[in-house]
Amino acid sequence: MDPAPYVPLGRIVKTHGLAGEVSVIATDGLPLSRLVGVTVWFVPPPGLVRTAVITGVRSGPKGPLLRFDAVASPEAAAALRGTTIMARPQDLPDDMVPPEEGPDPVGLRVDDAVRGDIGEITEVILTGANDVWVVEGGRFGQVLVPVIDHVVREIDWDAAVVHVELLEGLIDEG
Repeated sequence: MDPAPYVPLGRIVKTHGLAGEVSVIATDGLPLSRLVGVTVWFVPPPGLVRTAVITGVRSGPKGPLLRFDAVASPEAAAALRGTTIMARPQDLPDDMVPPEEGPDPVGLRVDDAVRGDIGEITEVILTGANDVWVVEGGRFGQVLVPVIDHVVREIDWDAAVVHVELLEGLIDEG
């Protein structure tokens, strides 16, 4: 695989029918119907089928149903359950490619408006709704900080500090 970053298209949740179709929860409501012909990868690799081409997309009872060229049986489709479908950005229509990400926040100190220094960002967890920063090394132990406007107030890249206002319950202060 190319070392370029990949774009998550959705997660396979179950099989559908006898022809190898799968039910998918699309990432951020992506219009999967425009992806027929796109080569995708399955993460984590489920065994024999690691990559395939989307050959069909149709509406199902609980979301989109996808068919792949390398998946022709319910057994092969079942092996894909739980995997994330990934594609290279250059293979997607231009309006479906996410914007370039900003600088990496790992290593920045995190300063809460009430509690002061709570540690350093050691990891970024990507979720469907928003990113979450794993902050460690402070007096509160590991703190998970949701990257949302109500919490992250300012990022001072020059000073390498993030100013936050943590929501109630994010830190165990007992």
